[in-house]
Amino acid sequence: MRRYYFPIFHNGEAQTDQVGELFGAAELAVQHGARIARDIASDPDYDPGAGTIVIVVDDSGAEIERRELRGGRKGRAPR
Repeated sequence: MRRYYFPIFHNGEAQTDQVGELFGAAELAVQHGARIARDIASDPDYDPGAGTIVIVVDDSGAEIERRELRGGRKGRAPR
């Protein structure tokens, strides 16, 4: 198992991930990073113009994946 981190850049500011998550393969960490990006983009308050980027970094500091958010849903349907 290896630890992966998921820092986020939003509106020109970095939000670091000090804890990270353990995964048995880099592909699983990339899938987790994609899920984080989807969660952010699906937030009704998400601003698509914010230039948000989710990065997947391994425990050695190497960047594995970079996912730039381009869209988002404004206003969810009521439940």
